[in-house]
Amino acid sequence: MAKNKKMWIRYIRLAAAGIFLILAGLAFSGSGHAVAPILHVQFGPALMSCFAAFSLGALSIVLGIALVTLLFGRFYCSVFCPLGILQDIIGFLGRQKGKPVPDFYAIRYFIAGFSYILLICGWSAGFLLFDPYSNFGRIFAVFSIGGLVPLIVIVILAAWKKRLYCTTVCPVGTLLGLLAKTGLFKLAIKGKCVKCRTCEKFCPAGCIDLEKGVIDNERCIRCMNCISRCPLGSIGFVLPKKAEMKQDLSRRKFLIGGGVLVAGLAAGAVLAKTGLGKLAEFARRFKILPPGAGNAARFASKCTACQLCTANCPAKIIVPAPGGDGPVSLDLSKGACRYDCNRCSQVCPTGAIMPLTLEIKRRTKIAEAKFDPQKCLVFQNSTPCGKCAAACPVKAVTLRKNGTPRPVKTALCIGCGACQAACPAPEKAMTVHEIEKQSLIEKEG
Repeated sequence: MAKNKKMWIRYIRLAAAGIFLILAGLAFSGSGHAVAPILHVQFGPALMSCFAAFSLGALSIVLGIALVTLLFGRFYCSVFCPLGILQDIIGFLGRQKGKPVPDFYAIRYFIAGFSYILLICGWSAGFLLFDPYSNFGRIFAVFSIGGLVPLIVIVILAAWKKRLYCTTVCPVGTLLGLLAKTGLFKLAIKGKCVKCRTCEKFCPAGCIDLEKGVIDNERCIRCMNCISRCPLGSIGFVLPKKAEMKQDLSRRKFLIGGGVLVAGLAAGAVLAKTGLGKLAEFARRFKILPPGAGNAARFASKCTACQLCTANCPAKIIVPAPGGDGPVSLDLSKGACRYDCNRCSQVCPTGAIMPLTLEIKRRTKIAEAKFDPQKCLVFQNSTPCGKCAAACPVKAVTLRKNGTPRPVKTALCIGCGACQAACPAPEKAMTVHEIEKQSLIEKEG
């Protein structure tokens, strides 16, 4: 058989995916914060951002990816999804030959219905569990149970059936798959096929059925392996004819799929109704939050624990939840929230940390400092100090003429922790405490 001359198509896809994976790795390592905004092109986070902190930019990303998927299929999954690319690497290292994979449509429709109705109700819990971007972040950025569990799951599934996670579990893949299924250009076996099964062997989604002579465009991730590997060049994009527009979907499959989707929607709606009411109580374990989080209940409902802010905080005071599987918080015992930094609100792609300009961030009250004179070295030992007043960037801490600190001006204090970090007393005389809700301090005058 003649060698296919279309290998360049696959090489271009691999090169683009490799570049994006490197950039994503740099962003999550914290050493490439300048490239972190590139992760805003992730479909799941952009969709979440539309609900959490609406912006035209996030909406444009969602609509742009949806349009490309409608036209050409799920190229997003093979080029711009870091977890998908990671699965390709695991599958390649496992040397697992591709085979047709049963369509577990009931599982994916249930998970999708469950995740999206929760999101519509204002809770990102489904995406925290199943979103590929968020799971990649926990795997790459945090060494904890929250990153270990998804890593084990991905390794097992990828070593077994390569992109099974993408075609069965991922809610982003399910939605994009439905768009691709009704899209304009479809992959099809359009020429003479000798059933050499080369395409099946290299298909990571297991979506090629040579016995029926069809390619399942809903599950196809557009890796281009089949096009580049087919020795006869018999696979390519086609415009469906009217006769081909009929869905290859049995009545039984349609009814089961529709029923399962409704069940997922119902389960998500019930959980949202019962769970959101208890979320405030659950959120109390999260103390001081990053500027732009709003309040604990809101933040707990929006944050998917992707850890991008954790990796890119220059002061290293944003810490994962215990286990790494919940909303992040600030640990001001490690240092202060820098007055000249708003990086966490700029890198957060989901809108859980609302984007703040530096001017607004500097006036956002995230906590409140308190002064205990019984622990102050000046009061106790007459030791000259004044470090707390010198460190306070908003002049909420001032000194009397004799050098002793006055009570904190709570109307000015933003709770950044600079005074606490500067206090030299063995037991801090300046301590920072959580507040119920973040607020904006009005400008003087």
